Amino acid sequence: MRPCLLSATCAAAITSIIPHVRYSTPGKVQVHVRKRDGSRFDFDAPVGISLMQALRDVAHLDVAGTCDGEMECGTCHVYLSEASFARAGEPSEEEQDLLDKVLAVRDTSRLSCGVDLAPDLDGIEIELPSCSSDVSWDTAAMKPR
Repeated sequence: MRPCLLSATCAAAITSIIPHVRYSTPGKVQVHVRKRDGSRFDFDAPVGISLMQALRDVAHLDVAGTCDGEMECGTCHVYLSEASFARAGEPSEEEQDLLDKVLAVRDTSRLSCGVDLAPDLDGIEIELPSCSSDVSWDTAAMKPR
C-alpha cells in the first residue's frame, strides 16, 4: 500500500475544517487563541499556571493582567468556546462580581487569572476581546480602589 502524500496546500485546507484535536504532552496543554485581529495563535503552556500567565508570560500576547492575577482589575478578561467553558467550569462568586463590571461580557466570559491550566483543559479555545477594561479604578474619585 502506498502512503498518501498531501501537498502543503491540501494539508492546510484539511486542518482548517477539522476541529482542534486535543493531544497529551506530559505537563503541558495546548492553547488555541483567536487574537484581537482575528488571526489564530496556538501554543503549549505548562500545567499548573493560570491561563493569564500562559497568555501573557508564555505566549507574550496582549493580556495586561494589571493586578498580576489577584482578581482585582478585569484586564485579563477572555471568551472561552462553549466546550472550553464547560470544561473550565463556572466562575467563582468573586470572579463573577468582577465580570459584572467588565465591558463586553458574554455567557462564556472568564477572567483568565481564574482559570488554572490542568490536563483536562488540553485544547482550550479562547478569544481575546476587542478591548479590555480595568475596573480596579474608582472612576468617581479617579484613584485606585
